[in-house]
Amino acid sequence: MEAYKEYFPTKSYRIAEMRLSSLLRAERDRLDALAATLGREFAIGPDNLREQLPRILEFTKEYHAAYDQYLKAVLVQQPRPIQCRPACGNCCHHYPMSVEPFELIYMYNELRKRDDLLLLMESCQMRSDKFESFFEARKDLGLSEDEAEDGALHDYFSWWRVCPFSNAVGDCTVYPLRTVSCRMYFSETDPKYCTPDMLQTEKNDSYIVYMPDTVEDAVYGISEHYSALDLPESFFGGLLAVNGYEGVLGG
Repeated sequence: MEAYKEYFPTKSYRIAEMRLSSLLRAERDRLDALAATLGREFAIGPDNLREQLPRILEFTKEYHAAYDQYLKAVLVQQPRPIQCRPACGNCCHHYPMSVEPFELIYMYNELRKRDDLLLLMESCQMRSDKFESFFEARKDLGLSEDEAEDGALHDYFSWWRVCPFSNAVGDCTVYPLRTVSCRMYFSETDPKYCTPDMLQTEKNDSYIVYMPDTVEDAVYGISEHYSALDLPESFFGGLLAVNGYEGVLGG
């Protein structure tokens, strides 16, 4: 992954990478210092989640903005134009994983203001339960945890249920709040090929824009400080878990 410097040598890329790295390093250092002050391994827990909420929201917004700048610097150098467009929504049938805990808190803090919060949580529960059933079925075949998860992700996509945050047209209703897992997926081919039967064929050319290893390590270091909250890395399951802290967040 360190070979990215060879492929993206532009000034805009270097600036975007440095901005992202600097932001993450500062937040990791802050959480390390907070944990040391509190005399424990992790900085964020149920006891101080509400107190830390303003900084969590501010940091996550900054993180998303910095990642978006990084995306622009990467995508501008791609040989073919991105074909993703409004109201496509095919990729919104995936089961998002690797969602950071601060992103879950950030999104849920806005969702809890909506009148349809209960319906959204019910939809998340249904999707979480369905993925779990796919996962257990794969494990029953004798597959390893990783193999079962990969198979379940494919099964879920083939199940073809759109994200509960998509509207009837196919647009994302939480677009400014969406997680990096949703921001990093692109296609250079027509959206009609981003379907279960076409996804793994030569007609589909979709990919994920990963971050440099050093940046990924910094994100991991920050997320570790949320371990005491025990939030799943899955999008729907994670939002459900944050909902369990509604009393803490609402005060």
